[in-house]
Amino acid sequence: MGTAPVPVLEVTAAQRAAVEVALRRRDLAPRRRERLEMVKAAALGQDFDEIARWSGRSRETVRRWLAAYQAGGIDALADAPRQGRPPKADAAYRAALEAALERPPRTLGLPFDVWTSGRLSAYLAQQTGTRIAPGWLRVVLHQQRFVCGRPKHTLEHLQDPDEVAACQEALRLAGEKGAGAASTV
Repeated sequence: MGTAPVPVLEVTAAQRAAVEVALRRRDLAPRRRERLEMVKAAALGQDFDEIARWSGRSRETVRRWLAAYQAGGIDALADAPRQGRPPKADAAYRAALEAALERPPRTLGLPFDVWTSGRLSAYLAQQTGTRIAPGWLRVVLHQQRFVCGRPKHTLEHLQDPDEVAACQEALRLAGEKGAGAASTV
C-alpha cells in the first residue's frame, strides 16, 4: 500500500492563491521566485529532500525558507537589505527622470532639442538636488527600459528645394551622358 506524502507545510487556500499570484508577477526577483516555488511545492506535499533535489539547495536551506514563510508569509522570502550606501536614484529621482523624458527639452525652457545623458544629468541635478554622473544615468535609463541613441542630424532643413532639384537634374544628365560613353569604348 502506498501512502500519500505528508505535507511539510500547512498552507491555507488563501495563502496558496497569494503564492500563485506572486509567482505570476513579471518583476519578481529570481531568488524570491525560487523560494515561492519551494513554498508551492511544500504545499503540494513534496518533502524537504524532493524540494532540495530539484532546487539545487541543501535540505537545511529549504527548511529555513519554509520556516521563514510560515513565520512571516510572502514578505519574509525577500532578500535582506544589501550593505552599502543607498542608491542615489531613489523613487523620486526616477519619477523626475520619467517626467523629464516625456517632454521635449524645449517645452521645459531649455535651449536644445535633444536630451543627452550629460544634459539630462545636469537638468535632474537642478530639479531634484541629486547629482548622478552621465554614465550612471545611462545605467538607470537602461534599468527603466529607456533606449539611448545618437540623433541623426541632417542639413535638409537648410537646403533650398529649387537648388536641390537643379543639382539632381544635373546629376541625372551627367549620368546619361556618362553611360553612353562607357558603351562605346
